[in-house]
Amino acid sequence: MASQFRSWVSTSKAAIALLVQEGLPLVKQPKPASESTGYEAWRDRFMLSRLRLGLWLAVPCLLTFIALDFHSFVANPEAFKASHFVSYRLVLTLEAAMLLSLLSCVVLYTTQVGRRYPGVLFLCLSWSITLVGQVVATLNGVANPDLVAWNLAFLIQATLIPVRWFLHLVAQLGVLIYFLGVNSALGITINDQPVYACLVVWVYVFWFCLICNLAVYLYEQLQRAEFSAQRELRFFLHAVSHDLRNPVTGMLLLLRSLLDQAGEQVAVSRQTLERMLEGSDRQLKLINSLLEAHSRRKPCVCKIEPLQLSCLVEAVLTDFEPLLARRQVTIVNRLPADLPPVSADATQLGRVFNNLIANAIEHNPPGVTLTLRAKLKHSSAEANRVYCLVQDDGAGISGQGDRLFDDVRFRRRSQPLSLGLPLCRQIIEAHGGRIGINSAPQSGTTVWFTLPLDKPNPIAEFDLAEVKQRRSPATLVQQLSRSVRRCRAAWGDR
Repeated sequence: MASQFRSWVSTSKAAIALLVQEGLPLVKQPKPASESTGYEAWRDRFMLSRLRLGLWLAVPCLLTFIALDFHSFVANPEAFKASHFVSYRLVLTLEAAMLLSLLSCVVLYTTQVGRRYPGVLFLCLSWSITLVGQVVATLNGVANPDLVAWNLAFLIQATLIPVRWFLHLVAQLGVLIYFLGVNSALGITINDQPVYACLVVWVYVFWFCLICNLAVYLYEQLQRAEFSAQRELRFFLHAVSHDLRNPVTGMLLLLRSLLDQAGEQVAVSRQTLERMLEGSDRQLKLINSLLEAHSRRKPCVCKIEPLQLSCLVEAVLTDFEPLLARRQVTIVNRLPADLPPVSADATQLGRVFNNLIANAIEHNPPGVTLTLRAKLKHSSAEANRVYCLVQDDGAGISGQGDRLFDDVRFRRRSQPLSLGLPLCRQIIEAHGGRIGINSAPQSGTTVWFTLPLDKPNPIAEFDLAEVKQRRSPATLVQQLSRSVRRCRAAWGDR
């Protein structure tokens, strides 16, 4: 028996160490500033509302049991003594201490500290019912295994507050470790038997607590899944509305310019009709790609094919022509026509240019100059990639950086700019590229991203300008030989 007790004490110490290490960080409420729309913020608000309900139920419930014990003692004192391990005076002391502790929890709930740390308030409420009485009984030299109060408290808190299962586990282990550990260490017994002697009772308590915690865990997982589904739905609606706004705005401006013509008959050139048809076709492709991405529960679905960036950018700029004229925006398109094709999805990459151009127009004053560039990367880390830039000379951005590309579901409300930037990041990363932003107040903004070339181009690494600067014929022959070997190796792999 002594060896079993020592084993149990060592296990209890390990459990307490685990609770101190892992449990205390979970008691604090996360700062809601950065996650006001997150699941954790909703969970803490839910806990506070249910803790209020639990407090208003716990006090009348305890008063009911106090009245019931008083009636039992007055009606049949002998039966009362036979059904309790302690005297009636001690029972009143225990219940008075529990009532005082519950009233203290009510006061704590009304304070800023209680609302800031709902986990602490939860433990105070639970231990007011289950642990305070044990402490008072220990001070009087007796053990009081109040299994009815324990089970009722564990069941009520699992039913009313089915979140943060680890807090439920801490509340349960705190009571059980105190009862078994402290009473055993002090030599307090129950009818001359150790407090852990009745194995059946502790097996029952174990399974009861396990089922309660499992129910809390499963409920919270269900809530997380539902919350995630709602966020994805909101994100999808934002993506659709944002991506369709710019093409529709351009179409409306074009139609209004046609209506401004004098006379009943409006002359529409064939070129204008073709532009309107192409714009509508791009909108339809965009809607289909968004629906396909949402139905597959993926950020974006890319249909990779060889793509000329210059042609894509010209098509995107065509949709913006009415808006560019209205905002007096100067476009400098410096995409080389002989740029090798990239491996990309035309519709998805069009969304990227559409969003970046729209952001530059929307978040800058009229008269801004917008420059589009693209060039090959020759570094070893970015080999066989195209480096694209969308640059403006507008107001710039202060102190945001790459956080602007964070998912709209997790961004702070104070972060400016469009919902399209997280979409741009998803699309570029789906293509295997990278995206970033360089900006400073009154210095303009440059958004850059990389895209893979359609095929590896070993000749691109051979810089003719650099060769011309090297006057040594031997060096020239060596460079040409290395380039020929790379070409042969590349074509041999194919």
